Amino acid sequence: MGAIEEIQQEYDVVIIGGGWAGLTLARQIRRGSQAVSILVVEASESFRGKVGEATVEMTGHYFMKQLGLVNYLYRNHLPKNGLRFFYDTPDHSLSLAEMSEHGTTSIPPHPAFQLDRARLEADLVEMNREDGIEVVMGVKAKSLKIGSADHHHTIQLSAGERNTEISARWLVDCSGRNRFAKKHKKLTRQENVPEHFSAWGRFKNIQDIDAMGDEAWRSRAFGRFLSTNHFSGEGYWVWFIPLSGGYTSVGIVGEKDKFEKLPTKRDSFLNFLMEYRAIAELLEGAELVDFEAWGQLAYRADEFIFPDRWATSGFASMFLDPLFSGGGDMIALFNDHISKYILADLKASDRACAQQMLDQQLPVANQTVKEFYQGLYAHVANVYPVIDCGELCSPLLAYNTAAYFLEIAWDYMSGNYLNQDYWLRKSYLRRGYMALELILQKQLIDTAEVLKSEGRYFRRNAEGFFESGADHYKYFVYLMGTAGKDGWRIDLRVKLWVEMFLKVIEAKLDLPMLANRMVVQQSILLPDLLEKPNFNSEDKDWLLNKISAKLSELLSDETESPVQVTVTEDSFRTDLVEVINPSGDLTHTELEKLAKKAKSLWSQTQEYIAMPSMVPVFLAFARNQPDSIMDSVIDQRKLQSREHQVSENRVVEAV
Repeated sequence: MGAIEEIQQEYDVVIIGGGWAGLTLARQIRRGSQAVSILVVEASESFRGKVGEATVEMTGHYFMKQLGLVNYLYRNHLPKNGLRFFYDTPDHSLSLAEMSEHGTTSIPPHPAFQLDRARLEADLVEMNREDGIEVVMGVKAKSLKIGSADHHHTIQLSAGERNTEISARWLVDCSGRNRFAKKHKKLTRQENVPEHFSAWGRFKNIQDIDAMGDEAWRSRAFGRFLSTNHFSGEGYWVWFIPLSGGYTSVGIVGEKDKFEKLPTKRDSFLNFLMEYRAIAELLEGAELVDFEAWGQLAYRADEFIFPDRWATSGFASMFLDPLFSGGGDMIALFNDHISKYILADLKASDRACAQQMLDQQLPVANQTVKEFYQGLYAHVANVYPVIDCGELCSPLLAYNTAAYFLEIAWDYMSGNYLNQDYWLRKSYLRRGYMALELILQKQLIDTAEVLKSEGRYFRRNAEGFFESGADHYKYFVYLMGTAGKDGWRIDLRVKLWVEMFLKVIEAKLDLPMLANRMVVQQSILLPDLLEKPNFNSEDKDWLLNKISAKLSELLSDETESPVQVTVTEDSFRTDLVEVINPSGDLTHTELEKLAKKAKSLWSQTQEYIAMPSMVPVFLAFARNQPDSIMDSVIDQRKLQSREHQVSENRVVEAV
């Protein structure tokens, strides 16, 4: 008897697609109820390697806590050692050990994994079958009819020449980019998404990254091979992801407008990789086992779950970009909502109340995921304009990681995304954070242009620096998911943003250590930066005057006589400042003593956590942001291009 003959005629839940999203959803529903009948329909007869191997902490939490797979993951897949970026010269001539590097020193405390997708999905099939879930392989879903309200859906299935029709109370499309549900309703669009391509393959026998370089380089970090390693160029990056079983996934993601011809063919893909010295060294003697490419990665949708009891998850719903390995986070968010509402609906005996629940709560669930996508996109879009500039990208990665832990991962671990009262109550915070990210992105874009015009854009790439960013999240990484710390989280989140903005100004004006000096962190605060969101060289005198005034104020605590301190551009390199006694009533010795104190104060550095609290200012700013900001065009370069085009059109019309 074939698989199609074993299928029953009616199920509580039918899931179309037996990949990661569909199989984990089936397991999650089963863990919520043993009474629900579940069918997973997969068109393929076997599984193969797929893109989407790397995960981050939110996905790790989902696999371990929601799915109970901690033992399985550690025994069958590799732990992930964070994100790691290497910065090269424009001609990609540096060896691996010569590059500047941003990455972890050892495996982070909250688990994430590098997944062998083929193995994971094959194992999930067996686990689900053992749990009483029907999983059929080699069966295709051909058509569907969505029933209205509480009526069953019908799905036509086929396997070879055999056909059958089944019905389901809930239907979930997890069919990937095929998007089976589009036969009923087209959901996805490619507006306000990254215009990126990707090409990738699995290699075997690549060189051991942890055996390269000298002992000093190797000792800086433990287990580099377990990281998702990134090599970047203008508007693109190359990933190296290790997989259990000895394979390594290697791929390119790039902005399409940066390439005359996309390297999306097997030969052009390999030729592109070999132009990069460090990559060529890693691939020496390696064999490409398989290859795939997509000309356009991202698409989005405004809805994923519907009151007439159908939903989409994974690639069937929406996809953003793999830069921060966020695909698994999206699946976790989809599946948490879908399983919650399926279980609640099937349990309800009062069908009118069940329908009312879906009608009232699903619009909020859809908005939750839509804003999650936008927020993640804002962080991704900040990186691409500076992805190959170590001076800007490295501190930005530290900032993004800390912000991810403070917001996304923390809220997920706390269950806040499923708590609609909490989520609605905190909507003003999301608006405020979005506004800050858009301001920061504009400043990054402008600063990158300044650095390029002055020949400073690549200057730190060949320094061979090593930065981890751990100082930014060490204060809270072990507290993630703890309830009752919202005010503290806001305080840290705002301070992180202010420090990052100051880092960008530091690079733009070429003022070393600007962002870390205690005096600067006491004098340039959130209200100042919101007053000057487009900060440029014309604001340099304002900046120096503000800093000088604060240093004068601090020094005044040391004497009853009036003193004035002047900070200049040279002060950032020499640590020397000028101290003046306007009344002239101080002796030379007293003035020398104050000058030493002023130098000491000026040289003093501190971490961002020591900044004054700016929470009241941020809350007022956040509450003043319109709801429409969550629908903003995220990539500000596109917005600038449109504005430039409008301006040109007006000139033409005027002429």
